[in-house]
Amino acid sequence: MEHTQSFLMLEPYLKKLRRCKHVDSILYYDLATLCGEEGISDEGELMDYLAGEEAKIYSDPGFVKAVESGLKEEKASPMEKRLFSSLYNQVALLRKMPLEEYLSYRNAISKSNEMWRKYRPANDFKSWLPYWQHLVDISRVVADYQHKDGMKSRYDSCLDSYEPGESEAMLDSIFNPLKEKLIPLLKKAKEKQKGYSLPEIKPYPVDKQEQMGRKMLDLIGYDMKGGCLMVSAHPFSNDNHQHDARLTTKYLVNDWRSNVFTCLHEGGHCLEFQNKPQNLYDGYSESLATAAICETHSRFYENIIGRSKEFMPYMKKAAEETLDPGFSYMNEEDFYHLVNKIEPWLIRCEADELSYCLHIIVRYEIEKELINGTIECKDVPALWKKKYKDYLDVDVPNDKDGCMQDTHWSEALWGYFPSYALGNLYGAMIKEQMEKDIGFASLIEKGEFKKILAYLAEKDFAYDYLSPDDWIMKITGKHLSSEAYIRYLEKKFD
Repeated sequence: MEHTQSFLMLEPYLKKLRRCKHVDSILYYDLATLCGEEGISDEGELMDYLAGEEAKIYSDPGFVKAVESGLKEEKASPMEKRLFSSLYNQVALLRKMPLEEYLSYRNAISKSNEMWRKYRPANDFKSWLPYWQHLVDISRVVADYQHKDGMKSRYDSCLDSYEPGESEAMLDSIFNPLKEKLIPLLKKAKEKQKGYSLPEIKPYPVDKQEQMGRKMLDLIGYDMKGGCLMVSAHPFSNDNHQHDARLTTKYLVNDWRSNVFTCLHEGGHCLEFQNKPQNLYDGYSESLATAAICETHSRFYENIIGRSKEFMPYMKKAAEETLDPGFSYMNEEDFYHLVNKIEPWLIRCEADELSYCLHIIVRYEIEKELINGTIECKDVPALWKKKYKDYLDVDVPNDKDGCMQDTHWSEALWGYFPSYALGNLYGAMIKEQMEKDIGFASLIEKGEFKKILAYLAEKDFAYDYLSPDDWIMKITGKHLSSEAYIRYLEKKFD
């Protein structure tokens, strides 16, 4: 691939940024998995230091000149154009925001997350509150700095960081009708489920569950030689480097399904990281995929593949071999209903497929009010409890399993939550296209997961640097809508 002169001017800086991000990713993984309590603050300070080094690169006159030159480069490829545009967003922020203020913001993130880790297990929202409110206050300032022409709110600025061009108005036009469909469909499915004879969910020790999770990862094609599986309070995955895509899981002794679907979800992320074409890495564009594009693949493997009827024989066999030989006596229909049990409750990560988007809509509706300043952090627990009762008919007994359950807000990831729901929508559109192109359901039934991965690598991952609309148009020839997802859910649960 031939690169423009602007890209060649940038390349030395891009190498430095990649190294900083590589080390930062490893530190984050260590912080979430191995780091002892006494070492958390020190590692947080080291991550703050790396953030400062990155900020210096973004503020370097030579870097800024090369980025601005790239924006005007007529011969730039679509990949380079997206790269220059993405880099300029950070340049523009640091041009408006003094470096000292930016570093204070990064420190507020580290401290908020550190205190969340400390106070969440103790269900102590009151002690976390001042750290979180400080982060929200400075996040509002950052959102104001990130404002662009045409944006109607602070929250629009936050959304633009994850999905360029996305807005509250666009999400409201998708989420409000989706919510109106999901609430009655959820009630109907719960009533229908009463006719099934669902087997008991038995407890299984962690060592057996780990074997089960590893079987799932191996089945879908995750390469453990280029990764790692550990435990964290909140499961995640990261692409430390081209040859290092790690994930974490968590184990609920009383519900083996949690680990299984966590491994499929985070494994779906890692399959994208491990199967991008070399030209994305050569062009320093391996991390340009938006949050919703990334969540498309995690939700795709977790649900569209992992909870499908065609996948049940493979999951059931793995359960027989690792958890309990007694699963061999369960018929596949009962196993399928057990895996897809409709059970709205507190925790998003453990949510059934039908109620999941309502968990996201609750978070979306709260965080946009929070960032826009119409509510404050102290108001969130009560609002959270009301929405969970109204949308999911679930009572929230505490904050630990309520508004403190996700790490996202402690890390200022304002605007990320909608990505999960958008990923569901994109995934359903891709499923319909794959069914036309390669007989998707038949490939799952025959266990030809390599063909599924090869299709995604060629038709999807290779273009994930594009804007979301260009990307989904490239794959399906259609713009984003909720129609395919609603068809998918109604066929499965109505």
